[in-house]
Amino acid sequence: MALRGSIDVLSHRRIVGWAWETEAPDAPVAILVAIDRRVLGRCRADLFREDLAVEGIGTGRCGFALDLPLGLLSPRQDYALSVRREGDGAHLPGSPYVLAATLRIVRAP
Repeated sequence: MALRGSIDVLSHRRIVGWAWETEAPDAPVAILVAIDRRVLGRCRADLFREDLAVEGIGTGRCGFALDLPLGLLSPRQDYALSVRREGDGAHLPGSPYVLAATLRIVRAP
């Protein structure tokens, strides 16, 4: 099935985006977020988003938000996060996404 979608917010604590299967437009997509083989979380793309409804993306109920536990990802480290459809592992367009460190330790010479 053709998978469409994108990530709108990507941080060390939250991932927000949308996912939609063009061949099953009313069925919510099960989303899996991982680093390599380490699963960080799962969610369903079933949240209503008016912007998507206006654009004719299904009924607009294809948004998702995944809150990550505090400390799961270090703000001092870069990550490559894959966002996939859980059933077959198909990547959301643009996945893997690079999450850059937000804190850097600089040592004086």
